[in-house]
Amino acid sequence: MFKIKPFFLSLLLSFLLFLFLIDSIYFGVYTIINPFLYIYFSVTLILLFRIIGTRSIIPISIAVFFAVILLLAQNNIKISGYFQTKGNIAHYHFDNSLFILILIIQLLVFIIIPYIFSILISKKNSLAKSIYYPVLTVFFIIFVTVISYLYFNKIDVHSLLNFYSNAILKNMMSVYKQIGVTYLTTAKMRPIISKLLMDILLLLPSIVVTFSWMGPWFSFIILRKFSKKTPSEFFKNNENLLLWKSSDFFILFLLSGIIVAIFSNGIYKFIGYNIILLSSSVYLVQGLTIISFFFNKLNLNLFLRTLVYILIILFNNPLIIFVIFMGIFDIWFNFRKIALNKGGSKEV
Repeated sequence: MFKIKPFFLSLLLSFLLFLFLIDSIYFGVYTIINPFLYIYFSVTLILLFRIIGTRSIIPISIAVFFAVILLLAQNNIKISGYFQTKGNIAHYHFDNSLFILILIIQLLVFIIIPYIFSILISKKNSLAKSIYYPVLTVFFIIFVTVISYLYFNKIDVHSLLNFYSNAILKNMMSVYKQIGVTYLTTAKMRPIISKLLMDILLLLPSIVVTFSWMGPWFSFIILRKFSKKTPSEFFKNNENLLLWKSSDFFILFLLSGIIVAIFSNGIYKFIGYNIILLSSSVYLVQGLTIISFFFNKLNLNLFLRTLVYILIILFNNPLIIFVIFMGIFDIWFNFRKIALNKGGSKEV
């Protein structure tokens, strides 16, 4: 039977998805370091799947098709974020091939991960399993695709990173001059900013993976929280996320990153740094889960909870490190065990 409300909601979500795709494709590589875009895509796709199930692949495919066609027709692939300039581009074959490569990565990260997540969570899998299956699969495909692209195009990774770093630096210098921040464009500051950009590019793999798994995680928690007012079978999950913790053996992943970072040299150190950053994101969420558990235990109101989270964001360096260490030391101290024995906790 045709239902008007689900139809119009699906139509609205499909249009939002189309707008997000336009934005992400237009700005190219810049979008993969925008954490909010991961949330936008995850919330939109989870809700769309919740309304029409696996049939959501139809409006998703239509939105992707028209977004790509519209941008190609208007810009002839000369889109902001792909650094299309004469010279280096021709040498590296960056015009069509780079656009296609980044487009594939964007669609895998922004569309495929949330969609597969929605399928798995709808089958009552745990939140962690529903996330790490699609994330591991998608990033294995991305890894193979990128390596193949670099190999067949005979592209040197270090030269490629230098090219991107210089391109971003030129854009930044132009912006700084326009807004009058001239001290950042001085000869003294340019190498510092260039080095910082190079470090960010080398840490990009762990940043993208972190955003990719955190996006569906936080989106589902938010949507499930709101769904309690209007119960939905899709968001019913017996899993108490306040008690979630990573495997005790996951600490070996963090330790391996520390060892690689200490004993490696040059660019290889960043393999260790990427492992450390990625594993720290898991312990950050575990630490936040511990904090939420005790908030729930103490029956703190929404204002105080929000205030604490804002403080963590504002004073991110010391407080986030504290939360990460809280997640790590939970392996040995099990901070929630004593509180549980005294009466348990409400479900998140």
